[in-house]
Amino acid sequence: MWENVEAYAVVYYQPDLQERFSIEKKTYKPAMCLKGLSYLPVITIILTLGTFILSYILAVLKKDVNAYFPYISDTGTKVPESCVFGQLLNMASAISICTLYVRYKLVKSIVQPEDDSILKLNKHAFFWGILSPLGLSLVANFQETSVEIVHVIGATMVLGFGVVYEFLQTAISFQMHPSYNGLRICKVRLVISIISVIGFLTSTASAVVSRIQGHPEDKLHWKPTDGGFAAHITSTISEWVTALAFIGFFFTFISDFRKLNINVEAQLQVRHLDEHYVPYDDVNEESRLLV
Repeated sequence: MWENVEAYAVVYYQPDLQERFSIEKKTYKPAMCLKGLSYLPVITIILTLGTFILSYILAVLKKDVNAYFPYISDTGTKVPESCVFGQLLNMASAISICTLYVRYKLVKSIVQPEDDSILKLNKHAFFWGILSPLGLSLVANFQETSVEIVHVIGATMVLGFGVVYEFLQTAISFQMHPSYNGLRICKVRLVISIISVIGFLTSTASAVVSRIQGHPEDKLHWKPTDGGFAAHITSTISEWVTALAFIGFFFTFISDFRKLNINVEAQLQVRHLDEHYVPYDDVNEESRLLV
């Protein structure tokens, strides 16, 4: 059914390249942060960060985990925090997919056809980026203590493909400079990407070491006397750092999304819904998508 629906992006940039080189600094009021489609990354950030904080508070209050740096998914293992954790992360996963799609459409719309390398990178970034929120959905729905292998696969997808997406978007940003964006945002995204990959590799390596060295009686309550405790804490801290870096990367989309709207044009093939396919050139409707 989707073949007859055309989505297109409207980017609020001046077509004159000279004007792109001389973008004036403007002071935005607080309400301006929700202009255009900027609410998508904002909602993604609020949902994700809110899930981490809320599930952590519930898990600590119920003494289901230790207060000092549990794994993020450990805080959403037992009821009732698992219900909150799963529901909110599923919502965050869906909204983040929308955010990635809008970023893809933004780059595709503003970049000129002759910039073929940017357009190819944009497609790759969207493909690999989609796998990260899909992994987030697996983490939300398959608890570590119930179906560990699926949970671990999901967590690896979130962090691994998330890092790949960040570096691809950083590469796109550098190639879009100076014609389409400034150098500052390129540097910011590069720093966040480096922090993310260091955190991901450190967390993964430390987790392997902790499993080899230690076998705690309760995986949700590691003790300083347990073997591999230092490696475990290193792994959990690195995971939190990586997750916060991902959230920080979505922050960099807010300013760009202020200047973007996406519309959808529905092309009807009949005058009556009981009719078979009959092409009518004058039957169409244009309505806004998301905004």
